Amino acid sequence: MAIFPFKKKKSQEALCEQALSYWEESSYIIAIPEKDRIDMSDSVFDRLAAINGVEITDRHLPDSNGAGHFMVRYDGETYEVGFYDGDFSLPDFFGNQGYYFTDEEMASIHRARKAVTIFMKFGSDSKKSYHLQLKIAKAIVPDLLAVMDESAERLVSARWVNLAVESAVVPGSNALFTVQAVGGDKGEVWLHTHGLNRCGLYELEILRSDAENSNSHYNVIATLASHMLDHESEPPTPCEGVYIGMLSDQTPIVATHISWTKGLKEYPSRTLGGVNDRKEGHNGHTALVFLYTCEKDEINGIMHKVSEYDGRWEDNPIFFISSVETNRMSCLAQERFGIVSYMSRKDDCHILVKIGLETDTPSTDDEREHIWFELIESDGDRFKARLIQEPYNVSGMHEGDEGWYEKKDVTDWHIYIDKFAVTPDTAYLLV
Repeated sequence: MAIFPFKKKKSQEALCEQALSYWEESSYIIAIPEKDRIDMSDSVFDRLAAINGVEITDRHLPDSNGAGHFMVRYDGETYEVGFYDGDFSLPDFFGNQGYYFTDEEMASIHRARKAVTIFMKFGSDSKKSYHLQLKIAKAIVPDLLAVMDESAERLVSARWVNLAVESAVVPGSNALFTVQAVGGDKGEVWLHTHGLNRCGLYELEILRSDAENSNSHYNVIATLASHMLDHESEPPTPCEGVYIGMLSDQTPIVATHISWTKGLKEYPSRTLGGVNDRKEGHNGHTALVFLYTCEKDEINGIMHKVSEYDGRWEDNPIFFISSVETNRMSCLAQERFGIVSYMSRKDDCHILVKIGLETDTPSTDDEREHIWFELIESDGDRFKARLIQEPYNVSGMHEGDEGWYEKKDVTDWHIYIDKFAVTPDTAYLLV
């Protein structure tokens, strides 16, 4: 059933957004050292000043009056950063959320008793800001065991952080937020994000999901969040549609969002994630996700609950990534191509490389078709590969064709080892 987002229902009291909490207004991460000894001497600032492209000013260490602070000039913007050391214990509700830890690493994290909290407000580019914050965390705590991202409620692998801070490529948008699922009675699921508020965005939610459809609903909310973070101008505003994918029958998936104070009125009062579940949280700058099922509905502002597409998700809908993310992935794949060259000499792995081929009818947006090849052999930045699928718009090449290519042609790669795959973003798994 369609809804009108600003329709008032007399049966519900007026709702209002509450002020942001400290971890929502600023980005809070906690750097956990391998050992409980933490250096809080002036050498901290020497290590910070050694970060490439960083200028440190107005600095002072933590003392009895409060946290330490310093100003950072980085890539044309100025950031104010605070930090302090203190006791630590890993909260029970913090999960890995996409990062792999060995049993030994997890045991060490649970034993950790000291850590350093680093907090800062993000600048105009959230991914660049997060990248800088990770570099700062690594400089303050060189013997990093893990990072607890308090704003996103996620534990982050130190091996991933170590690679990220050495990279010229910013982390992907999915590193900045998590999507959590809360289960209720009768199989009801409430999906919501953490980490978007610090980026100046609404947190996103989907109500009345269930076990059967929650994975598809997760893709909706995660894809919309990524597009909001990847915006090249202004992020989409409430009620603005974002074309994030397509069902197998070519039906577009156009998502939008409206504040929970308005969207919640379209759900029964006892819904999981309803008013009674927001007395102590999830009552700030957070929005419910809805869909526009056709252009006419978007023009008229008629929204539909995400659950209206239930029963149509199972045929593998396509979810789009932004051109910003495509370019980022390509840069990272090329930067870390040395891993492909190294692993190609091993017998226990299978490697696929995605290459951008020039199409027969190039467009102004992208003149290449990105398609997968099987790696045959590698020679430094050159490699021989076999095409494993038929191109759509490259008439001069066909499945099975072999040829030599260069690192600059690469847009992605997957290294298959045993039962898992390693990508440029998960290269830390090989460290």
